[in-house]
Amino acid sequence: MSNFENEKRNLLSAKTPDQYIDRSIKSKLKPGQKGSITLEWLRKTGYSNEDIQHARNRNPYWKKLKGKGSYERNSERLEKYNFNKSDSQKRVWTEKDLDKLYDMNKTMADWELAKHFKTSIPSINHLRRKFRLSEEIMKANGEKPNKKKILRYSLKAEKLLREELNG
Repeated sequence: MSNFENEKRNLLSAKTPDQYIDRSIKSKLKPGQKGSITLEWLRKTGYSNEDIQHARNRNPYWKKLKGKGSYERNSERLEKYNFNKSDSQKRVWTEKDLDKLYDMNKTMADWELAKHFKTSIPSINHLRRKFRLSEEIMKANGEKPNKKKILRYSLKAEKLLREELNG
């Protein structure tokens, strides 16, 4: 029997929401897999999503996680996914890099893009904002947005793009 099947059987055999949450935390399954198994467990046992939430809020692991502020969680996340380890050097984006980022933008998560381009999540988010602002400016000017124009606009500073859009 596969590891997935063992983990699934273990989760589905939980008798109470508290037990389910404990087993879910210890499980090596991916969040999406746990989510579908949770729905199955809820149907099987008759418990509600509120019961699961209540058990989760009482669980020491989740209490500790919730007690940790969003600033700390975000800082940890940004550090974990900062692929530009040489903080002294700022990444210089070439037109070729921007072109590639534009193509990959819709299909990849911010951390995946950061890893691919060896940069930080804030850097990727900054460029995504510039792409969006460029598109909004073109629409406001009655132009049809296209990749070439968006890339040209995105070479400008974000502040200038905002001023152009709002001005």
